[in-house]
Amino acid sequence: MTYDKRQLNEFIIEHFTDEELRILCAVEFRAVYDDFSDGWGKKRKVMELIGWCERNSEEEKLLTVLQRERSRPFRATFGQTVVQAEAVTVPVGERNSRQIFISHAHQDAELAQRLATDLRANDWQTWIAPDSIKPGESWVKAISRGLDESAIFVLVLTPDAVRSRWVEHETNVAISLERSGELAFFPLDVKPCRPPALWRGYQFVSFQNAYQADLANLLKLLAGEPLAPPPLPKEKPKPTPAKIEVQPREKPQILVPNPPDIRVHPITGKEMIRIPAGDFLYGDNKEKRYLPEFWMAKTPVTNAEYARFVAALGHEPPKHWQGSKTPPPEIADHLVVRVSWHDAQAYAKWANCRLPTEEEWQKAARGTDGRDYPWGNDWLDNHCNTREAGIGTTSPIGQFSPQGDSPYGCVDMSGNVFEWTNSWYDESKQRRVLCGGSWDGHHRYARVAFRVKYGPDGSYNNLGFRVVSPVVSGF
Repeated sequence: MTYDKRQLNEFIIEHFTDEELRILCAVEFRAVYDDFSDGWGKKRKVMELIGWCERNSEEEKLLTVLQRERSRPFRATFGQTVVQAEAVTVPVGERNSRQIFISHAHQDAELAQRLATDLRANDWQTWIAPDSIKPGESWVKAISRGLDESAIFVLVLTPDAVRSRWVEHETNVAISLERSGELAFFPLDVKPCRPPALWRGYQFVSFQNAYQADLANLLKLLAGEPLAPPPLPKEKPKPTPAKIEVQPREKPQILVPNPPDIRVHPITGKEMIRIPAGDFLYGDNKEKRYLPEFWMAKTPVTNAEYARFVAALGHEPPKHWQGSKTPPPEIADHLVVRVSWHDAQAYAKWANCRLPTEEEWQKAARGTDGRDYPWGNDWLDNHCNTREAGIGTTSPIGQFSPQGDSPYGCVDMSGNVFEWTNSWYDESKQRRVLCGGSWDGHHRYARVAFRVKYGPDGSYNNLGFRVVSPVVSGF
């Protein structure tokens, strides 16, 4: 088999971008374009791709793919054959309410293909690469057609998918379509990973358990059926509130009897609200749980308040302060964002406070009656900063107070920013729980019981925090 490598190399370099070559390698071949060498230029990488195809007897496939992907004619002698590429016109199809677009990294193809087969067995139609690409149809046009035709987008979410630039492109387009009401978006939580911030505003569908059980749950969601709640744990005897014993230090701290409901914290200057001891209803299942008394900050930490901590300890400021030790004046009274769990923990330690547990956060947000939102069970406009408010960024502290306050008077517990807690999301102890919804998320994610998982190193423009304080003298 002989052909002109130089001519082929020049054609590829002229007619394919780096991104297009990366996609072709990932989808059509087992070669990984970025892995050839970070120090190589495009010309060297193309030559390596041609050599890889020769070593693996895939020269003919390479020529076929190039013919399919480009409408401009090219000539490459493969034996005595001249390959001529022809233009392809692909009509945009109508959106099919029964068609599901499955987005996945090529490393996850086995699971994605299994899922597609099972969905088709349950009377769903699927669009999945490369099966759904028509003869002679370019890769980009085929994906565009699939997104135009499908009414549902399912993302196989894994670390490889997060690293895939093409999966990222598909998913971001799908989110845009979901927000305009054109399709439904279902990210499947297949393997632990840290997705881009834009993806995390959606509730992930668990896909880390038994495959058949996870598939059954997905089919219910696709059919619009609510999932059955997990069985309630066996009722445990209600613990009897015990006196809080404070370990003696150089100066013993004594509990204050009958403290008022609001106090000013001496270090941060923040108002702290007393959350009394007693039962409350936890989670979507409204499981009765008991908590001792604690003091919750009335508001999350603002940029101006965080600046005092930065100045006191020389802590690195958030990136959006652009290297300054103080925030831009126009956002001084907005909630601080782009802080990791470690940053929030450092602030709490400086303030002689701590981050709330998920249970404490929920009780402070919903009171004892198990309501869905801080103000009640129904979603109401002008009660918090979510996507529906149309603000498009964080809002000044208290803009939605008092109408959006919790039963105890805590502010901004729904919307504005997701808030770090000190609770682990699951037994793997790799990701922490955040609560409350955010300015860029749908209002259903601002429900009190909705929980999000993030790695403690994450710092994004929709993550903030508030603190709790012990009940001690001197406070």
